[in-house]
Amino acid sequence: MNTKTPFEDLVEDLGVNMKLSQEIVDILQEENKALRVMATQDLLRISKQKENLLIKVHYLDQNLQETSNELQSSGTGQSPQTPASLAKVIAHLPSEQASVIKQYCRSIKELRLEIQTQNLINKRFTHDTLTCLNEAISLITKPAPQGGAYGTIHRGKQYNANQPSLISKEV
Repeated sequence: MNTKTPFEDLVEDLGVNMKLSQEIVDILQEENKALRVMATQDLLRISKQKENLLIKVHYLDQNLQETSNELQSSGTGQSPQTPASLAKVIAHLPSEQASVIKQYCRSIKELRLEIQTQNLINKRFTHDTLTCLNEAISLITKPAPQGGAYGTIHRGKQYNANQPSLISKEV
């Protein structure tokens, strides 16, 4: 039997949300380190951890929605016609409770921004690494274009068609 109020449930859920968001930030930073050293086994383990955390966050979001609906209906005395947002819930709370919820929301918003930033960094690093590897492989496997990439004559000599003539951007 649940003896907590909807507000206490909301605060608890927001606290768990903050904790999970911080765990995601930590995992993304760990992923970045693993990407830099190309630790494949670590990346596979991290991928599974991220998937598990996202499942937990999805479940928690559903709980937050239900609790928000409860709080809004208790504040207005009517069942909400549309899903309640935290902004609508805050409007019906006493100022002390509203400030607690706002603080959690600010912290979660900052963590989510950090998650987006770190995720973008990891995606760009992965993309750049794959591009460089693809260029290196293409240098090894493809013959150079006829006449070379930089012209047909170099100090009066023709380029050898068996030599790579493209240089990776990273080099």
